[in-house]
Amino acid sequence: MNRIGRVVFALVAVSAVAWPAWSQTLLTFPDGALVGDVTDTRAVVWGRVNARAAVRVEYGPFASLGRRTEAVRAEPASDFAVKVDLSGLQPGSRYYYRMSAEAGARQTTTLAGSFKTAPAPADAAEVSFVWGGDTSERFQPFRIYDAMRARQADFFLFLGDTIYADLDGNARTLEEYRAAYRRNRDDEPFLRFARATSIYAIWDDHEVANNFDRTEPRLPVGRQAFLEYWPLRQEPSEPARLYRSFRWGRLLELFILDTRQYRSPSADRDNAEKMMLGVAQREWLKRGLAASTAAFKVIATSVTLKYHGADSWDGYKTERGELFDFIARNNIRGVVFLAADVHYAAVLRHKQGFVESYVGPLATLINRERAAAGQPETEFSSNSSFTFGLVRVSASALVIEIYDVEGRLLHRTTVQP
Repeated sequence: MNRIGRVVFALVAVSAVAWPAWSQTLLTFPDGALVGDVTDTRAVVWGRVNARAAVRVEYGPFASLGRRTEAVRAEPASDFAVKVDLSGLQPGSRYYYRMSAEAGARQTTTLAGSFKTAPAPADAAEVSFVWGGDTSERFQPFRIYDAMRARQADFFLFLGDTIYADLDGNARTLEEYRAAYRRNRDDEPFLRFARATSIYAIWDDHEVANNFDRTEPRLPVGRQAFLEYWPLRQEPSEPARLYRSFRWGRLLELFILDTRQYRSPSADRDNAEKMMLGVAQREWLKRGLAASTAAFKVIATSVTLKYHGADSWDGYKTERGELFDFIARNNIRGVVFLAADVHYAAVLRHKQGFVESYVGPLATLINRERAAAGQPETEFSSNSSFTFGLVRVSASALVIEIYDVEGRLLHRTTVQP
C-alpha cells in the first residue's frame, strides 16, 4: 500500500471510531402526529421522535401551512413524546399541520395532516363524528379505520381499550405500557385515519388492567403512559384529570367521562358510598348538563348502562339512578349515551327518555353473547362484524348510524331534540 493509500485508510478508520453513533441513526417520528382535544380556537398536536430533539408544529388554514410554533424539547422522561397546544384558531375552519424535529444536523418531518375546529358556540353548523373502542395489536392491520376515514367525520371519539396492555403484553412497568402504545400505533390504516381528523380519547380498563378501579396498584404508571401517548390537554391544577367536555356549536356538547380512576371496587355494597364517577366528577357532570344550551348532550361513557354485569353501570345502580333522576327531574332533553367495551353493537331506548348506543369492537375478539338482545329497551343489536358508529347532528335531529368493517350500514336511528 502506498503512502496516500495508508493515509486514506487511517482517516477512514479514525472516522469509524470517532464519529458519534447517534449521527448514524435517522431522526424519525415513528407514530406520525395526532391532533386532539380540539375546541373552536385550540388544538393539541402530539408527536414522538426517536431521540432528543427540538420539535415544532407548522400549521395554517392552507396546505402551504405558513405558521410555526416555538420549539419544545423531546426528552427521555416522556419517552420523547411532546404536545403542542395551538391557540388563536378560527372556529369552524379546517387547518393543515405537520411536525418537524431537529437534532444537530439531523432533521425530519411528519406527513401533513388536517383537522377541523369546532363551530363557535352560537353557530348552528351541522356536526358529524365517528366513535368506537377496543383495538388489540393482535388484529392488525386495523382495516376498519379505512371505512371510518371514508365517512369524513369532524372528529373521532375513542371510547377506551385503545390498547390491551394487560392481555397483549402483561404490562407492569412504565416502559412496558409505553411499548404497548408503540406496537398499537404501528398500523398504517390508523395513521392514515389520524391524518384526516382529530381525536378525543378516554381510557377503559385494558390501558391498565382488566376491570381495574381506584385501588389498582398499576393505575399511576398506566395513566402516565396514557397521558404521554394521546393528545390530551392537561390542566396544571389537575394534571391527572381525564374527564372533560367540548362544545361543538349550538347543536352539540360532548361530555367525556372517566369511569375508571375514581370508581369504587365492584365488590363493594351498592349504596350511596359506592361510586363509579366519584363526587367531583358526578357534580361536574350534573352542572354541565343543567347549564348546557346545546340541542344535544352526548355523554361518552366507556362502559354500558345496563345488562353487562358488575363492571358496567349495573354494578353501580345507586349512582346510576341518581344520574337518571337528575336528568328527568331537570327535564334535560336531547341526552344520548355512547359506549363501547362489550364487543358488539346495540341501540337502546331507555324508559327514562334517552337513547344509548354502543359499538365495537374496532379490532379484537367479537362477543358471541349479546346481553341486551331481546330486552324491552333494545331496538337493535349485532355481533356479526367489527363495528363503528357515526353520529350526525343537525338542528332537527341526531342520527346514529352503525357500520361494519367494510363500511356497510347496519342500522340507523333518529333522536329528536
